[in-house]
Amino acid sequence: MYARNFFSLWVSGPLVFTVMSVTGCSTVAPPKEQLAAAELAVQQANKSKAPQYSPLELRMAMDKLDEAKRAMNKKEYTVARRLAEEALVDAQVAEAKAASEDARRAASDLRQSLETLRREAERSSRGG
Repeated sequence: MYARNFFSLWVSGPLVFTVMSVTGCSTVAPPKEQLAAAELAVQQANKSKAPQYSPLELRMAMDKLDEAKRAMNKKEYTVARRLAEEALVDAQVAEAKAASEDARRAASDLRQSLETLRREAERSSRGG
């Protein structure tokens, strides 16, 4: 008796788990908020200097957003959510890299301006 119950539990346990896993996937809600957030992040990155300074990251964000939309249309909500979240992060990275590069260039320009002023001040003090 004990062996029969153990065997039926051993066989039916994984079967029940598999059925629950498969049906559990179909109850995933559409990731509308994640898709909207990713869309907004990509738009903001496009308006920043990301197209100029970090085009690769921006392209990755746009591609993943497109893939997320396709997955959403196929009702593959788990995939759509993951891709939307990745697109959001890629867009944020693109924007941050662009801002960093812009700040680096501004600092370099400032250093050059200061060096020019320093040289002019040295020339004035020698000549004066």
